[in-house]
Amino acid sequence: MRNLIAVSLSLFSLTMVGCGTPAPEPTPAPAQQEQGLNTVGQGCSSDSACTTGLCWTESDSYPEYNPYWIRADQCTEECGGPGDTYCQQLAAEFNAPYPTQARCIPARGVYDNNPYDHSVYVCDLIPAGLGKIHWVE
Repeated sequence: MRNLIAVSLSLFSLTMVGCGTPAPEPTPAPAQQEQGLNTVGQGCSSDSACTTGLCWTESDSYPEYNPYWIRADQCTEECGGPGDTYCQQLAAEFNAPYPTQARCIPARGVYDNNPYDHSVYVCDLIPAGLGKIHWVE
């Protein structure tokens, strides 16, 4: 009987010690890693720099822009062609100063990962006040 009481007291004391100790807090999940990609309307140097995967430069759209006079770049998206209002909506979504000035223009060979000559339409957000312009001196 004595052994039974001693075992019972031992178990009771072990459970009490465990109850008095706070449980370790779970390790917080790591914060979501930022990829550092540029959003629509920000400057870029390659398609891989943009969240959209499309970096437009003025040389893609000659004669709309003459690369001898101006250098321009922006992360952008494709659009449907002249008269498409998607670019204006896109510019407004990204808080462009002049969203109604955005336009859909023809561009040539704008994808880094497509080695073949091809034509698409892209949103020109430079007139809307997005992207980067560098004047040629």
